[in-house]
Amino acid sequence: TQRATILLIIVIMAGLYKYDHGERFEQHGFYNLLVFLAIYIPLNLVLGGLYVLWRKVDKFPAYFAVAVLVGGIYVSISLMHYRKVFDQGLRGSFDYSLDECTWSGRNVPAIDLLPAGTQNFWAGSMHCKSEPQRIDVNIDKNGVLTVHCETPGSNVLIDILPETREWPLRDKDIWSTCNHMVIERTQHLEYYNDIPFVLNDTTQTVVVRCGSSSTLVSRVAPSISKLPVYTPPQDSDTRTPNTTSIRVSPDILHSNRKSPNVIYLMLDAVSRRQFHRQLPRSAHIFRTFHQPGVSQIMELFRYHSVGLNTDNNTKAMFLGDIYPKKRNTLPIWAYFRDRGYITARVESGCEDWAKEYNGHNYPQQDFAVSNRSLDYELTAPFCLPEFYPSVGNPFGNFKGPYSIIARCLFGRYLHEWAFDYLYKLRRELRPQPAMPQKARKHRPYMITVALMEGHEGTGEVLRTLDDALAAFLKDMRDSGELDDTVLIIGGDHGLHMGLNFAYTQNGRIEHQNPFFAMSVPEWLHQYAGDYQANNNQEQAHPLALNEQRLTTP
Repeated sequence: TQRATILLIIVIMAGLYKYDHGERFEQHGFYNLLVFLAIYIPLNLVLGGLYVLWRKVDKFPAYFAVAVLVGGIYVSISLMHYRKVFDQGLRGSFDYSLDECTWSGRNVPAIDLLPAGTQNFWAGSMHCKSEPQRIDVNIDKNGVLTVHCETPGSNVLIDILPETREWPLRDKDIWSTCNHMVIERTQHLEYYNDIPFVLNDTTQTVVVRCGSSSTLVSRVAPSISKLPVYTPPQDSDTRTPNTTSIRVSPDILHSNRKSPNVIYLMLDAVSRRQFHRQLPRSAHIFRTFHQPGVSQIMELFRYHSVGLNTDNNTKAMFLGDIYPKKRNTLPIWAYFRDRGYITARVESGCEDWAKEYNGHNYPQQDFAVSNRSLDYELTAPFCLPEFYPSVGNPFGNFKGPYSIIARCLFGRYLHEWAFDYLYKLRRELRPQPAMPQKARKHRPYMITVALMEGHEGTGEVLRTLDDALAAFLKDMRDSGELDDTVLIIGGDHGLHMGLNFAYTQNGRIEHQNPFFAMSVPEWLHQYAGDYQANNNQEQAHPLALNEQRLTTP
């Protein structure tokens, strides 16, 4: 009977794996059952072990009762602690004394009792398998690619990845075309040491292969010096005449400031508590952004999702409307571009947001939304078959953008390539101290980066992001950018799959309470307060008020 039961469980798991690899967006039901069965087996082994001890050990029930009592006291004290921790934020906490809404139901954060890695220990290592890097690659300011391969006798092959920014919507469907288009339009060339290899002005990423080694090389192209000031088409210009009279004091820090830069890191499926739970180093460094006189940070404690998944939440976030009534609605980065900003977007999930979530709103699928709204786009590297499956279902549990194991590309975490490009963007777009004063033209920029590590049922993959995100935050803090840049880190919703979401009220609360925090330059913080004092009835600072108010994407 036992053998038949074990065999039946194995057959069911194999059948579920074949039928559904986790791609079902609405409920992820089969995925949840797969994870449940993966835990069900070791749990039954524990129960079997207890049964053997009961039969073999004298007075085992008494020992077991004492162990349960001690364990129960420990768990109770721990849950009381984690219940308090649940309300804590970067600088403040959830304030129950206010006349504001609170979460319904009993919030018991039992998920916090589990040690790190518990929910996917059976899935394998959470580290990328190191690959031998015997390649030294450099791209100079003239676009000349130089490669040194340390593997004797090996040919050097260059894959020039296509630029997706000008592609029409029809070529960006993640369910059937986008990754295949990247593969089909990649140029495969051989590299010769004695012939200069010059990249064209728009090539941003190449893959260099030498023997068993491969690496990705990115740059910002075209350079900002070759990027013309964008003039929006008349039929879709989002600018409107400003007829509102705004009263502000002339003697505070914001008086002579220019438009701030904006960087938005969108953490898919990351709740407020999940951010603090799985990204402790990043949270610690983010707290240090609060430097009165330089920058201020704020966190939304009652930030509430408006739908189950990315669809409704990001449409509210990027369009301002879940169900747009107008055709050809443009995402928010188009509004920034129309107002003189340089705009860039990194899509680490091999998708185009405008096509995936608003594509039905464009009657003409030959419209290139990215070309209209962005100056730079990085998508192609995240569509490579080494990460994103080119055959079968790309949204599996063990490979692709929703996998429950480490997401790697050429021996590094996928997000590290995204942060590499973000680092180069910031260095390219910001005026450098070595530049002559006349050459330091202020062109504000708006960069959005979509990071997918939170989107998987175990909640464990997000931990792999902590080191890279913390390093980015530290570099940004130490570079002086806090004085002129708004940094936003926010989720669209909390985790909407896995055991905690499926079976506990705590999981449902976390799903509805995504993380959202921002760092604001001191002068902009003063401007917001001054605007509020001169134009509204409320005297409190608007950012401080919003921290404890019900807000949505």
